[in-house]
Amino acid sequence: MQAFIILKVYIEMFIGLWVLWCWGVVLSKWNDLYERIVKVLKPRGDPIGFKLFKSEEEARKIGSFTKVNIALCQAIKLASSLRAIIIANSSNIDACVIGTYVLGFKELPQDLAKRWIEAFGYTEELFKKLIESIHALPLNSYRAAVFAPIDRFNRLGVEPDGVILIVNSLQAYLALIGYFDSTGHKPSSDFNGHAVCEIIATIMKNKSPWLTIPCGGARALAEVQDDELWLGMKVDQVERTIKRLEEVGLIYPPPIYQKLWTPPLEKHPLTHLIARKS
Repeated sequence: MQAFIILKVYIEMFIGLWVLWCWGVVLSKWNDLYERIVKVLKPRGDPIGFKLFKSEEEARKIGSFTKVNIALCQAIKLASSLRAIIIANSSNIDACVIGTYVLGFKELPQDLAKRWIEAFGYTEELFKKLIESIHALPLNSYRAAVFAPIDRFNRLGVEPDGVILIVNSLQAYLALIGYFDSTGHKPSSDFNGHAVCEIIATIMKNKSPWLTIPCGGARALAEVQDDELWLGMKVDQVERTIKRLEEVGLIYPPPIYQKLWTPPLEKHPLTHLIARKS
């Protein structure tokens, strides 16, 4: 009997140590990926992850819903720029109805077409094409979401569905060649000028890597900068991309500036003013 009790204690200790080891691996994974992305690409803000939930109850397990009603693009930028953790549902991320439509949280208001026709010179046909061309998830397929810097997923206890990088064109270039050169697959983009937040749906629909240009709403609400691009990827795609760039020694800014090593042109007017001899 005593031997059985001792064996039971050892088994429980082993299970406990195994759980701690597994949790440590998870913590290390998200911290490590965050640090590698920042070291290699140096994006404009923190690389963020997002996770969608089938029910609000699932989301409540990781924290409280954000109290202020904001737009989806604002949630993404708050996570990237201010390291905020935004836990969202249909009530607190509905400041822009396109965002809740993209997430599949709510249908669009019935009078939205009328508003665009009256205020923005649209026709019914053009508005229909606008909505049809926006990538969105099926209605009620998900009921909640969380947005946070990738390294903060170690405390959330969930694995992100995707990653969004806020980048400039050169950083995007590096990320995309890193992905293509490691997979042979081209990235996607079919931006219509509206709804940068559709990036969430494209990742969930396996259309990533997805490169897009922030829309007017994001520029007005989320303080998007003129040279800012958004790049969305699955976690494994980001890992492949960063690994490839590390292997070939490419980081931002890349060593491609040949002009810096080129002597001044002899016949250029400036050369005459700065040269040792005229």
